[in-house]
Amino acid sequence: MENETNTMRYKMVLFGNEKVGKTSLVERFINNRFIEDYLYNLGYNIYEKIISYQKYLISLMIYDIGGQEKFDVVRKIYARGADTAFIIYDITNKKSFNNLKKWRDDLYKYAGIIPFMIIGNKIDLENKRKVSKQELINTSKELNAIGYFETSAKTGEYVDMAFNQLAIETLKTHLSKNA
Repeated sequence: MENETNTMRYKMVLFGNEKVGKTSLVERFINNRFIEDYLYNLGYNIYEKIISYQKYLISLMIYDIGGQEKFDVVRKIYARGADTAFIIYDITNKKSFNNLKKWRDDLYKYAGIIPFMIIGNKIDLENKRKVSKQELINTSKELNAIGYFETSAKTGEYVDMAFNQLAIETLKTHLSKNA
């Protein structure tokens, strides 16, 4: 019984403005690649990745949903039943940061109150930064995020760490609810 592995399946959604790097983050995590001339998402993409943690295999079904307003209906449909989420902004785009509360509110409206992390993407563009790390820390607390990361889909910096941490925190949350 001690060597038994349990598979846990979680639905994860990505929310955030268009062009913050949602698809690029998932591509880096799933395929370890960055597509320089990526055309933005045409609604949604679905990915799967399995993460090993202790005696668990965590299967993440990742729903990458376009950030444009025209995809609001798609977002509503695919967010239903989600277990966890990333809300993503671009550190060089203050507007994308200022919309974090709107995205959190949409997440809660469509998926219920689920654990989420905030991701500040594009740290490879540090010289163009418009959002301070302290603003991220403060907003993360204010919005009740379970954590935050700053990442670079382009270089891969902290991407795996962010996805893995969110998967582990989601597992712990679900295990504690079912204990």
